[in-house]
Amino acid sequence: MNAPRDLPETGAPRSVDLSNCDREPIHIPGLIQPHGALLALDAELRVAYASDNLAELLPGAPALGEVLTPAHFEDAAVYALLTQVAALAPVDVLQERHALIEAGGRAFDLLVHQSHAWVMAEFELRQSSAGRYDEGAALYAVVKRFRQQPDVLGLLQEAVRAVRELTGFDRVMAYCFRADDSGDVVAEERVDALEPYLGQRFPASDIPAQARRLYTENTMRLIADVGSAPVPVRAAPGVGQPLDMSHGVLRSVSPIHIEYLQNIGVGASMSLSIVLGGRLWGMLACHHRTPRQVPYAMRAVCDVLAHLLAAHVRAHLTAEQAQEERLHERLRARVLDQVQYAVQPAQVLMAEAAEIARVFRADAVLATNHAGLHCHGDVPVTLRSHLLRWLTEQELAGEPVLVTSSIADMAPGLREHLSGWAGLLAISYQPRAQAALVLLRREQTETIDWGHHPAKATVIGPLGPRLTPPGSFELWRETVRHRAEPWTAMQVAAMGQLRADLSRIVVTRMAELERQRAAVASVLDDSGRQTGLPDDAGRMERLLRQGLEFGLLRQGRMALARQPLDVAALVAGRLEAAQRRHGGIAAFLERPGKPPHHTPVNVSGDRVRLEQLVDNLLDNAAQHGAVGEALVIRVDVVDAFAVIEVSNISPPMDPQMVTALFDPLVSPAVVDASSGLGYGLYISQAVAVAHGGDLAYTYDDPFVTMTARLPLALP
Repeated sequence: MNAPRDLPETGAPRSVDLSNCDREPIHIPGLIQPHGALLALDAELRVAYASDNLAELLPGAPALGEVLTPAHFEDAAVYALLTQVAALAPVDVLQERHALIEAGGRAFDLLVHQSHAWVMAEFELRQSSAGRYDEGAALYAVVKRFRQQPDVLGLLQEAVRAVRELTGFDRVMAYCFRADDSGDVVAEERVDALEPYLGQRFPASDIPAQARRLYTENTMRLIADVGSAPVPVRAAPGVGQPLDMSHGVLRSVSPIHIEYLQNIGVGASMSLSIVLGGRLWGMLACHHRTPRQVPYAMRAVCDVLAHLLAAHVRAHLTAEQAQEERLHERLRARVLDQVQYAVQPAQVLMAEAAEIARVFRADAVLATNHAGLHCHGDVPVTLRSHLLRWLTEQELAGEPVLVTSSIADMAPGLREHLSGWAGLLAISYQPRAQAALVLLRREQTETIDWGHHPAKATVIGPLGPRLTPPGSFELWRETVRHRAEPWTAMQVAAMGQLRADLSRIVVTRMAELERQRAAVASVLDDSGRQTGLPDDAGRMERLLRQGLEFGLLRQGRMALARQPLDVAALVAGRLEAAQRRHGGIAAFLERPGKPPHHTPVNVSGDRVRLEQLVDNLLDNAAQHGAVGEALVIRVDVVDAFAVIEVSNISPPMDPQMVTALFDPLVSPAVVDASSGLGYGLYISQAVAVAHGGDLAYTYDDPFVTMTARLPLALP
């Protein structure tokens, strides 16, 4: 045999310390576990690598540099299997071959596979106690129990029970990994003498990135004896590259992991990976207090069991995902169906706020537009205003979806105002109008039971100064605050889709607005050519004013010059002007108090805007009321609001027309000399909303009534 090569020459570090532990090349350790032997052949069947114990375990085996012949092994199956694998064309998918062989009076499990340019053969010593198993019957029983489980947790609990029954390990646990790669023990079977790990969480650092990759590629791993001395693997002269043992069953173990297992009293371990979509989703981890070599046949059964488990888990998760997708799709269709006919999308979003909160599992829903911020949920007013200001400063429209489970981390300036709110999922669908939808979640103060302190400590360990694994799985409890349940990828995607759809509707409406503006210009031009009457000049001025006003409002622009006003007196004055405009139409006005000393109805408002609102309502009633019938106008105070009712006798409106009453873009108005552009009610509603009130339509036979509400001025 050749003299041992330095480990760095085969690609493994001479030692593992602070400078390289996270880069430890564990797939090329240059060592194997001692319960077997290894050799690797090149394309000419020349031995390129061999373990030091090859000749001891398999007398007559070829030495380094020798070419394999049928005479090297007493069992002809060895030569046949090695030459068969050597003749295979290289492929990306692992093709492992297995055979039971005899050598030197002992039985071995021979496992052969291609490893890059090499054919790697592992001879795992078969224990005399290893009997034959009815693998098919064992798997059938497990799958039958899998099919009876109602959820993923039930599957995992059944899996740990089955693996412990098959292997006899002292403890079998099921881990589920989180997005940050930390893992929770969600199911466990153990002997009574062991302390439970169920419910504990273990940090991502317990499984470094390179180990996580190997767990994904090689889904079954056995460490038969934690305390055993590894056996070196030698390279033949002229072979410079290390042997990749990623798919080997005898691959030795990182010294850090050995120390980790020794610290927690483990003498043997086995792991079975649960891989979903190429990602390590979970793991079945087995521990034994003493050495334990599980026969290869039984390990293979457990590996197949883990793959079947992954398939059942995927099926459950896919069904849950499909159900959630249907919920989001129904909600989106319901919202968009209404938004197409609404004056403002924010009105629909708030009407559907309870359903939005349920589907997205949010605790509050905020909708903003040029008229302000509307809230569904118990969100403090101070947080609403500061949050709206922060969202505006962040230029929310720059991100398709703004998402965080900790507002305090994303916006430290809001921390003092949060009052227990932590999660945020937000979109902007009309930037100029500051139109946004914001979902909030309360913080979930979480007590995490870590299996050990998640922070690594630098101490002097058996291998010198380095990051030493935990000395035991002693419970370390941490309380996490200011964080909400994270939003799922599906919720973020659904919010992004809703944003795209709302933005599309808004863009379509703005395009229609431009068409309407062109119509205004055309009407003005035609009217100017047809007649020069003074009345036409006033009509054209009204058309132009309505068109320009409409455009500004659709962009969310309405400035208010507030002052104290008696809205009852204002209505009386505008009614006189309307009667002059409409040829002395009859009207009855009801005001609080008795004339001539009517009770004032005081509001804080913009006189010009409120006169515009009242004029539009009066003009609308005069134009659409029954000929010869009087208008009825009433001003009153109800629940801290000034209420203005303008009624005219008219048939009720079609319900579909009512839904589009305040949005002329849904059914463009006919432009003629008397009706303007049909934007009057939309502008009136915008004025009412800008003042903190609203405008509504009702019918009480025989009267059609438009009711405007405006907040009373504070004393």
